[in-house]
Amino acid sequence: MKVPGLQVGQNSIGIIGKGGIKVYINARETKLSGDELIDYLRSYDASQILKVEVITTPPSKYDAAGNAGIINIRLKSRPKDYVGGTASASYSAGEKDNYGYGGVSLNLSKGRVSSFLNGGTTQGNYETREKNYRYFPQNTWNSRADYTNYMNSFYLQGGVDVSLERDWTVGMQAIYNHSAPKPGNALSWTEVYDASTAVLDSLLYSNSDKDTSSDRLNLNFHTDKVWDDKGKKMTWDVDYLRDNRDENMGFLSKTLLPDGTEIPGTNFDYNYLQHRKVDVVSSALDFILPFEKYKITAGAKVSFTNTRNGINYDTSDPTLVQDDYFRYKEQIYALYADYSREFSERFSMQLGLRMEHTRTTGISEAKDTEDKHDYTRLFPTVYLLYSPTDGHALNFSFSNRISRPSQNMVNPFPFYQNKYTYACGREDLKPSYTYNAELGYTLKNNFNVSAYYSYSDDVFFQVVDLDAETNVTSFLWENFMQTHAFGLNNSYTFRTKWLQTYAQHGVSYRRTTSSAATTSPEEKGWAYNASLRNTFFFNEKKTLLATLSGSYSSRQYQGIYLMSPTYSVSAGMLYRLLNNKLSLSLNVNNLFVSHSKLETMSNGLKIIADNQFSFTSFRIGVSYTFGGDIRSKGQRNSNEDIQRRL
Repeated sequence: MKVPGLQVGQNSIGIIGKGGIKVYINARETKLSGDELIDYLRSYDASQILKVEVITTPPSKYDAAGNAGIINIRLKSRPKDYVGGTASASYSAGEKDNYGYGGVSLNLSKGRVSSFLNGGTTQGNYETREKNYRYFPQNTWNSRADYTNYMNSFYLQGGVDVSLERDWTVGMQAIYNHSAPKPGNALSWTEVYDASTAVLDSLLYSNSDKDTSSDRLNLNFHTDKVWDDKGKKMTWDVDYLRDNRDENMGFLSKTLLPDGTEIPGTNFDYNYLQHRKVDVVSSALDFILPFEKYKITAGAKVSFTNTRNGINYDTSDPTLVQDDYFRYKEQIYALYADYSREFSERFSMQLGLRMEHTRTTGISEAKDTEDKHDYTRLFPTVYLLYSPTDGHALNFSFSNRISRPSQNMVNPFPFYQNKYTYACGREDLKPSYTYNAELGYTLKNNFNVSAYYSYSDDVFFQVVDLDAETNVTSFLWENFMQTHAFGLNNSYTFRTKWLQTYAQHGVSYRRTTSSAATTSPEEKGWAYNASLRNTFFFNEKKTLLATLSGSYSSRQYQGIYLMSPTYSVSAGMLYRLLNNKLSLSLNVNNLFVSHSKLETMSNGLKIIADNQFSFTSFRIGVSYTFGGDIRSKGQRNSNEDIQRRL
């Protein structure tokens, strides 16, 4: 399913112009990310989806964290007294990708009870490649690393909803994810050249194996209560999340002369052990209160996060930090209210205000430090919609967002990639804030044009520090940037009986100032982005179709990094049979794809990265939907709305 405004990759999904997303299924957050989210979304066939709602500026009901948009996937409701499901499988093969997915989803609705059970697994491997070039005064370092990653994961999800009475339901859901792939491998080598003669001086070689395993359990209890036919409603959710991750990496490195002779005393070896535990308890209470001329939505939410991260290095260099136990606690208390009103058929308004109080505590045993933060912030939102005539609409939105650092960003314990490269967090890292304003025009719900402005303060990112004396490169988290950005976006959907085309493009200008001594004080410039998605229908029933999509991003600044142009092209075919119950698909991902290239300056020295995370691959897929009625005489349809959460 191709959705306007979404940017979909092999193992990623996002909203165009947003830094990330949160995914909801029937208005409830999945609380998944990364590969776990992709595996979960693969379990849903396109025939199960009623519509996909893309919310680029979330209202006050949603958390203020992040500049992420929201994707709400609404599933088709099943009739009462129904049993059925969908079985699906796919396999991807390519230059650097070979993995398969298989999953089953089951649904049962009987009387007052509706339930579901989903499961799936992903098996295989994929590769990525990273290159970088560091230009020191005395020499130049050209590095390359090839990563082989393996996948061996499965998930189970189940839930049940019960209608206690006509307008009151209670339910529970559980999701369990487990991943235990075979150890991945990374091979890297660095060629060190004399800067004045361009003669090869030495070679740095390293080999590492990383063994990881993870388990995640998410439990949810929810209840919905409707009081009258005007829409007065209460929802209450309680969630518990447990996330465990173990990582064991062995690293071997040595320095060689150009003839391959090892230089004595230059080896750098270590064994790295990490054990992380995360517990999250949260609860949200929401009310919808409709009145004669307006509607109020209000609620409260609390969340408590407790992270324990134990790290140990057994290294050949006794001068390096050996181990640490880092604890990070976060408490967030939130209240919100939204006021919406239609003044006429032409003009409507929604105003919102969210208050969030945050407390964080970070404790590092190795450095014997304890850092606490305690702050309260208001986050307003404004939406205005005006339709001067039929088919024409003007809209305006304003919002304030917060980006909080994650626990790894505030952990001061260093992570070593090799003897000359390491990264670490900063315990006093502060949150950053973003203000967004957008003015848009829509013609016949099809042609869209919008202008936006965004300002971000105290932006945190990794500062790259190249030390000319030691040749050490460090990546350190700091609050050091302010960003101003404005732009113009346009999108249009063209439809005929045999073709549907969605085109989106935009031009933007970004100016970033930096207070970090090692970076350039200012970076600014224009950028252009475009994407095109075509769907071709080969028969009247639209059961045989093909897709062709592409995207392009021009040279542009992202913070202090100058990004080179990128592009990609993908294609696919889909054939539906047996009254749309059976679907067969063939896709070519990244038919043409560019590298991810960037450069930046540190202490007046240049560093260039040239990475390739996507390669050309072919994917075949099959899915089959089955099921039917299990009607009993005298039963009533009391749970149709509940089934929309399945």
